[in-house]
Amino acid sequence: MKDTVLFQLAVGLIPPWRVMGCAFDPEPGRLDIGIGFVRGGTFPCPACGREGCKAYDTEEHTWRHLNFFQYETYLPARVPLVQSEICGMKVVNVPWARPGSGFTLLFEALVMALAGQMPIRALARMVKEHDTRLWRVLNHYVEEARSKADLSTVEQVGVDETSSRRGQQYVSLFVDLERSQVIFATEGRDAATVGALKHDLTAHGGVAEAVSEVCCDMSPAYVSGTAEHFPQAQMMFDKFHVLKLINEAVDEVRRQEWQSRPELKHTRYIWLKNPENLSVRQTADLERLSVSRLKLKTVRAYHLRLAFQEFQE
Repeated sequence: MKDTVLFQLAVGLIPPWRVMGCAFDPEPGRLDIGIGFVRGGTFPCPACGREGCKAYDTEEHTWRHLNFFQYETYLPARVPLVQSEICGMKVVNVPWARPGSGFTLLFEALVMALAGQMPIRALARMVKEHDTRLWRVLNHYVEEARSKADLSTVEQVGVDETSSRRGQQYVSLFVDLERSQVIFATEGRDAATVGALKHDLTAHGGVAEAVSEVCCDMSPAYVSGTAEHFPQAQMMFDKFHVLKLINEAVDEVRRQEWQSRPELKHTRYIWLKNPENLSVRQTADLERLSVSRLKLKTVRAYHLRLAFQEFQE
């Protein structure tokens, strides 16, 4: 079997497209699979779809393809220009890549599959591409998916922020709690982000007045934003943020009390753990300190914390 026939099958080309030749450069470890088309072949107009358009000229384009073994592979091709009576001169769309991309569809599929498993910078190093080019691929498919998003059934929304980079840079994430699916993300963590959600929800078929519940932390920004943009929704605070505040309150009681009760020194983590998670030594210390629980404010605060957790369960 000739190498051109082998690569024709590997790339998945169908007439009038065909592999014209292959070139391998061992120094950079690069394989080029040249693609052309059969003389006299016709193509559909990329604008109106009219079949049977003949090529009047060609343009040279190159796409990065999946590696063959460990070698970087590229598809240089003579892409025909066709002329339609309605649309004029147009460059035809090739079946192995989307218009405007420098990668084949298979390479982009690999990028999208791996992008969910690792940082883009690490992915860029692995495939030996600039991360900016990979971000363009991700942005294209994310925007395409977002344009088709249907938020008409959203009634319960959860919101939280995450750090996007160093230096107090945050992103607010909004989730459809019924489907456990992120429906919107935007920079910042102020009240305006809730307004941006409302605008995006409406733009994708959602009804702001249909949102009956909003779950958030106790951030004044999210609280005020929810009250302004979703006044009909019942506001709930998730138990994890509430428990975090309770833990901070218990620790504050301990820090104030240990000044007069030295036995509380170095016991911080006893009060932040559940009894079943304590070490043997911590369990013994807790039992010893609990004997005086009517006198120790820290012990009383700790038991209030446990009571809250039991109530939540």
